[in-house]
Amino acid sequence: MEANYYTTYLQAYLTDINDPRKDDEEFIESRADAASEEYESQRHAGLDVFSAQECAMKVLMVGLE
Repeated sequence: MEANYYTTYLQAYLTDINDPRKDDEEFIESRADAASEEYESQRHAGLDVFSAQECAMKVLMVGLE
């Protein structure tokens, strides 16, 4: 699994809350990829970095908080 911001963030979050998916590389990678794609899509659509990051984090964390 390639470590990037979203992967690292999600792994840390799942570990902190002792979620059983903390070791599920497929789940984490899938969510991290979706968040990265959302970030890129929002940036291409003209959103500023902060707003695009906010959108990506919503995708990353959907259903977890």
